[in-house]
Amino acid sequence: MNTKTLWKYLPPAGPVLSLILIGCVLLSALLYYRAIKIQRFLEPALALSQPRNEFAKSINQIFVNEFGAKPLPGLKIKSSAVLMEKSRLFFQNGALKPTAAEDLDKLAHIFLTLMNDGARRADISLVLIMIRFPSYGPRNQVMMERMHAQQMLGLLQDGLFQAEPELAVRYSTYFICAAQPTNPHEGNSETVEFRIVPSEYLHIKVLEKLEKYSM
Repeated sequence: MNTKTLWKYLPPAGPVLSLILIGCVLLSALLYYRAIKIQRFLEPALALSQPRNEFAKSINQIFVNEFGAKPLPGLKIKSSAVLMEKSRLFFQNGALKPTAAEDLDKLAHIFLTLMNDGARRADISLVLIMIRFPSYGPRNQVMMERMHAQQMLGLLQDGLFQAEPELAVRYSTYFICAAQPTNPHEGNSETVEFRIVPSEYLHIKVLEKLEKYSM
């Protein structure tokens, strides 16, 4: 069969191009429909996460501005929290190191600045200072570990209030110290956490953003 014979069996170019164009239009319409559905799903999801993300980002930036962007030994800034290794703040016997005063001064300055800002304070529920202790082993040992953690928490809170006395006078009710049990698999019993917990006002912001999607 030669080339001329094959050309006889091919459909005309006009109808073929028309079918291709129709297919492209249908495909475009399908993709547009899918994109609209995805957008309708993503917009409320973004509205839900945006206030908390903005809050965490702004607090994180304040921590970075105070402590610097360069990594520091035994210190990590994560979301709206500062994580410090116990060895950065305490001696082996649980006494506060003299060098810990610099870190506590910076933290106290951050907390006071935030609390004195009425708009930011409305977004803050509390400042959580947390030390974890191992909850496994003999009962007496666990109780001693808990008491040891509570004593260290008291030293940290006192250090913050001494650095900025206004925190104790006006905002002491915002500060919560927690000795949190942990298990051997978590591996975070050597960390002290200073976390700013968002308030319910952020949930109101979320509802306000979602209101337009309920219309």
